[in-house]
Amino acid sequence: MIRRVMRSEAAVEDLLAIVDDRITSVGLDAAIAIEGRLDAAIESLAELSSRGRVVPELRDRGVTLYRELVALPHRIMYRIEPREVWVVAVLDHRRDLEAILHERARRDRG
Repeated sequence: MIRRVMRSEAAVEDLLAIVDDRITSVGLDAAIAIEGRLDAAIESLAELSSRGRVVPELRDRGVTLYRELVALPHRIMYRIEPREVWVVAVLDHRRDLEAILHERARRDRG
């Protein structure tokens, strides 16, 4: 089944931050290449949405709704709906997921 791939506002902001950081650290050409690789991985979820694993840190807490596709050094977190795949975050795999989620929850409340 082919699903429509949707990106949350947070995921779009994540991608922009990754590209901005890469422009500063490795240059424009490398940033464009990373953005293209991440976009291709995200769009591949339209046909292969079940291939990602359940996010281990969330599974350990009993949450199995979210899956992830690892595109080193990034994690693309998403959930599968009947007709859509929602990308909810694109994160550096080296960062502590619990800290990121706590920071986002705090920011969303305030």
